[in-house]
Amino acid sequence: MEKSNTPINIVIVALSEKFSKSIASSLADKLDMFMVDCHEMIVYDLINPKDVIEKCGIEYFKKRERGVVRNCLEFYNTVISINYELLKEYQDFLVNSLVFYIKLPKDKIEQVPSFISYENRDENLKKISHENMVILDKKSTVHAVEKILEKIGEIYENC
Repeated sequence: MEKSNTPINIVIVALSEKFSKSIASSLADKLDMFMVDCHEMIVYDLINPKDVIEKCGIEYFKKRERGVVRNCLEFYNTVISINYELLKEYQDFLVNSLVFYIKLPKDKIEQVPSFISYENRDENLKKISHENMVILDKKSTVHAVEKILEKIGEIYENC
């Protein structure tokens, strides 16, 4: 990573959305940064996404969704919680972001859709996060935040 004076965002993604949000919130508190959840912002912006799709169609919804995600990822000094689907689709907006993939064992995740396997998502997230993985053996927000802070220290120490 190249050293820069440009403020960055920290993006947190896990295959468990609730866990990702919990980590992002705790990390933001610890670093005295803002926190935003991309999915919540989409629901807030569109009020009821299902109604928008029914009334306006999927193309309109996707355009609005893209705008909300772009806005979230263009914030500065913000910890962003994002789900796998949004991150995968809109990874081109990650220019000013440091992405951390929080990897949990398969049996610690509430639900992974059957049409995309845990292994495929895991491989995709490794690539998107540029190997900035935090591997956990149990769900622990405190432990995840500590490991992220250690990784951030290592990244900036090596700049």
